[in-house]
Amino acid sequence: MSELLRRWVEGWRLCRGLEPAIEYDDALAVVLRLPGRERELFALTDEPAVVDRLAAGTIEDVWLTVTTQHGDEVARRLTDTGLEPFAEQKMLMSIELRDHPQPGTSSYELEITSEGPLESVRILAADGTIAARGMASIVDNDAVMHDIQTDPAHRRRGLGSVVMGALNRRAIERGAESGLLMATVEGVHLYRKLGWLPEATMVTAKGSGGAGAVGGHLGAVLAGR
Repeated sequence: MSELLRRWVEGWRLCRGLEPAIEYDDALAVVLRLPGRERELFALTDEPAVVDRLAAGTIEDVWLTVTTQHGDEVARRLTDTGLEPFAEQKMLMSIELRDHPQPGTSSYELEITSEGPLESVRILAADGTIAARGMASIVDNDAVMHDIQTDPAHRRRGLGSVVMGALNRRAIERGAESGLLMATVEGVHLYRKLGWLPEATMVTAKGSGGAGAVGGHLGAVLAGR
């Protein structure tokens, strides 16, 4: 699971325009510089001792994400160590791109742009407004999908599936074979219909001014030094 997480994090950070993750023995650290989310730590294992150690060092403005097959158990563990898990547990999902459906639409305009490793898709309504959009980063054999959204006024018309299909086509054209994404609870239903498979639950919690027990370089990164 750690290798799958590394692959997803690399594509995710490219989509967000972030610097490469810093890898430590048990975690990846990503600098986001967002209000209340200065950094995010991705645990490379859900082993209880490691989760406890990372949680103990997760200070304010730092988030910790644990990828696991035991979401509720990990959420309770993070709560017990003083962190504040988010109510929604997201899902890491994958697919073989050749199996992905590629629906189209005749009543909207499809716009695709490329920039380096990034592919962006926008679906435009007749008045030129963006009805749906999404993006993907192409990293080696992977296409990491990100920020798939449909405007509320255009939902329930299959536009999310059209966005995903267009990204899938471009990814295959660029040599990718596998797709990865992190899905919200709502998104899981759409992606399952398109053939995506759940790999693990992603439990995220935010720090609350902990003691900062993680030592060495990782402790300095979390403390912002």
